[in-house]
Amino acid sequence: MKKPSIVNTGLDLPLPPKERIQRRVDEMKANGVAGFIPLVQAVAREHGDEAYAIARRVFAALGYEVSLERLMDPHEQGVDTYPWR
Repeated sequence: MKKPSIVNTGLDLPLPPKERIQRRVDEMKANGVAGFIPLVQAVAREHGDEAYAIARRVFAALGYEVSLERLMDPHEQGVDTYPWR
């Protein structure tokens, strides 16, 4: 059973195609994690809150430190230049 997410469920969006996700990863590498947070939240809505911990470990492996609180923040809008939605 899927764990309930703390993210506002009214914001549910379908996940983007893998090509768009790859573009976002490339942009994240160039510009930091801010623009990637909305995608992490979309994955968490679909697959559960463990996605936040996984994302935090992935970001750390790439050299970016980000708190779980920031990843879970429903007001985190990311960077507007990352139009994955």
